[in-house]
This record gives sequence, structure tokens and C-alpha cells, in this order.
Amino acid sequence: MKKEAEQTAEKKKSGKGKKIAWISVGAAVLALAIFLLIWYFGASFPAFEKMSKKEFSIPGLKDGVCPQGLCALPENEQGYEFAMSGYCGEEASRVYLIGKEAERYITLTKDGKADKSHFGGVTVSEEYLYVASGREIACVPLESALAAEQGEGVAAEYFDVGLQAAFCQYYEGELYVGEFYRAGNYETPKEHHLEVAGGEINHAFVYAFASAEGAVGEGEEIGCGIDFTSPVKVLSVCDQVQGIAVFEGGIALSCSYGLPASKLRVYKNVLNGEPSNSVQIGDTALPLYILDASNALQTIAAPCMSEEIAVKDGRLYILFESASNKYKFFTRTRLKNVYSIETAELIKQA
Repeated sequence: MKKEAEQTAEKKKSGKGKKIAWISVGAAVLALAIFLLIWYFGASFPAFEKMSKKEFSIPGLKDGVCPQGLCALPENEQGYEFAMSGYCGEEASRVYLIGKEAERYITLTKDGKADKSHFGGVTVSEEYLYVASGREIACVPLESALAAEQGEGVAAEYFDVGLQAAFCQYYEGELYVGEFYRAGNYETPKEHHLEVAGGEINHAFVYAFASAEGAVGEGEEIGCGIDFTSPVKVLSVCDQVQGIAVFEGGIALSCSYGLPASKLRVYKNVLNGEPSNSVQIGDTALPLYILDASNALQTIAAPCMSEEIAVKDGRLYILFESASNKYKFFTRTRLKNVYSIETAELIKQA
């Protein structure tokens, strides 16, 4: 009888232990569910929502394109207003031409083969279209890009730019090409790491290449309207920059990586003033400009995965990749449109 009583007590004790374990598991699952609900559905960006306006739909999402680059186009007969670049898995990367009445995409070819590299930023001058592709800038005559048929491959020229090109912008006769830094997986050269105001460290450079007008000599480094022989100035920027927009009165950076909120960092246009220092690039000492706390205007929290940015008619247009097939099942916000903010709002002192 004593043995049976002990066995009964053991069973009761075991059952109580299992019950406690199940309650603990249930509580953990409930806590995780609440966290996920808040994480995925509680995202709020009041400043961005107040300042921004929904613009045109992002093309190529259903085809598996991961949007990367964005730029405004000069007026053209075809009526295209913007260009967008993106990569497409194992297929050729694409450049979309976007207008109110028409839309199409082209691909680029290198040595007769379709370019399947990770297209980054895209930008244009009056005569050429430029795409960031690894350590190179690919370029084609803008007229050829605008006239190409849907899906047509356009032969491009490629120029080494001396850094891993993540984004680019053409502004007032200069082509800005910048790198992306994130510790661990997207490292940059140690000489690009600079301690700046506020005790922060900038880990990335943006090179500015000048127009090829007046360039001395001919060669592989001079073409497509740009002298790629050497940059003429360097801009030091913060980490995780996906795009830059230099405009009258300001410089904006689109900063993001993964699921956390994006940041639109806005600074005074330091390029209008004297350089902070100089930096040695190859055999040449170049003027160095620094974006940091000393010239920051404001930082705006935005939905995750902001990509390149572009200015047109007094508005900053912001591209997102959060609704791409590659990321849409994990992202908190899935933006299928480009958004815009007035540049005048951006350069107001916070």
C-alpha cells in the first residue's frame, strides 16, 4: 500500500510538472505572438507619414526584381520621368524607364553577355545613363536607353571607380559614386574610416568624378562624359548608406539595412564651402568634405529598406525594396510605391 501511495504521489507530481511546463511554453508563445503583432503591425513613422506623399508604383515587383536605384530623367520625347535599377535573381539585371503613360525595362550587356550583377544606383546626365555595378560604373548613351525596346539588351561601357559602388548621383557636372559599409559583411578600406564630430566614426567614402570636358589625353578611363582617371573630391559619410541626393541647400542620405527602420539623414550642403581636410587617393591629395553632427539638419525615421533617392521639381523621391519577393514575407512594412518629400521641408532646422 505504501508503494502504491508513493507511485500515486509521483504521478501527481509529474503531472503537475508537465502542467507547469505547458503553461510556461504557452506563456512564451503568447509573449512571442504579442511581440510579433507589435513588431509587424505596430510600426509607426509619424514624421515620415506627415511629410511624405505616395507617388508611382514600383515596377518589376511581380517579376522578382529587387529595386535598388532611382533617378529623375531629363525631358524626353518618350515621356519617361524616372529610371529605376534592380537585380533579378539569376536573370539579367534591369533598368526600368517610368512615365505616366508608358513603362518598359532594358538590360545591359558587357562583352556581348547580359549583365547579371547586383545593380546598385542609377543616375543620368543630359547624355548618358550610369549604373553602379560592383566596382564599376556601367554607362550607355541615354538616347539609346530611351529608344530601346522592351527587354532589349543595350551594350554598355564599364569603368573602374576604385571602390565598391553601391549608389550614384550625377549633379552639376559631377558623378558621385559611394560605397556601403556595415561591420562584418560590408567592410570598407581602413583608410576610409574617419573619426568625426560627436565621437562618431564614418566608415565610407563617396567619390566625385568630374566631367570629361578638358581632360588631358584619351584612354580607357575617360568616357561617357566623365573622367574616371581619379576623383576630384571625396565626401565622408556614415554607415549603411543606400543612396545620396545632393541638391541646392542640402545633402540627403538614405540609410538602411534589413528590418530596422530606415533613416533619412539630412545635412547642409557642405560642398558649397571649404573642405574640412584633404585625403590621399593614389598619388593625389584631394579635398575632403565630411557629413557629421556639425552640419546635420535632421534625421527622419522611415519604413525599412529605403534604397536610392532622387530629386525632381523640389521633391525628394524615395525608393523601397521591402515589397520585393525576396523580402516581403519578413518585412514589417511592404511599400509598393515610391514616396516623396518636399526638399524645403528637409532642410529646415530641426
